[in-house]
Amino acid sequence: MCTRCGRPQRAGVGRCAACGAALPDAPLPLRTGSPAGPFLSAELAGGRVLVGEGNRLSFRPGASATPFLFELPGLRRLSLVHRPRYEALALTVGALGVLPFVPGVPARVLLGLLALVGVALALLVRRYTLVLDSGQEETRWDLGPVRRGSPMELRVRTAWRTLTDVVRARGIEVREPSSEGTPPRA
Repeated sequence: MCTRCGRPQRAGVGRCAACGAALPDAPLPLRTGSPAGPFLSAELAGGRVLVGEGNRLSFRPGASATPFLFELPGLRRLSLVHRPRYEALALTVGALGVLPFVPGVPARVLLGLLALVGVALALLVRRYTLVLDSGQEETRWDLGPVRRGSPMELRVRTAWRTLTDVVRARGIEVREPSSEGTPPRA
């Protein structure tokens, strides 16, 4: 990792590819499958990537975004929050708001169907957020919208189980997945 901008670098390169800063000498990475390799590596919705290695969690919110880092020794509480995708209801509100002003039955039927699509999206898609609490500050990483029952939801849940096993072994409090607005179970 570059000490100036925090971006990951290839081993053996003397300068950061992003900012040009001199990189500290670092050992070459171990081969995957070794005990010192990452304990978590999950590719999530929208190009998001969550990686856990050693005492550090790394989250990249997009393919070209700079990763955020969180040191596990500073973690006091970990939780996963999910909620319906309320943004989809804007489609419903917009369609229903325009409905009285649109003449003709076909256009009204189309707007009614559009309103139903908004409700269906709100019910079928969840937005997951990983909450990392250091005791002084709360960090929220948006893991993205995921359709219920999809392989992507399974990937998020598998990453969550792996992460909880690691942090529980370190004595960190874990709160099970909850909907926002309802208190998480301890």
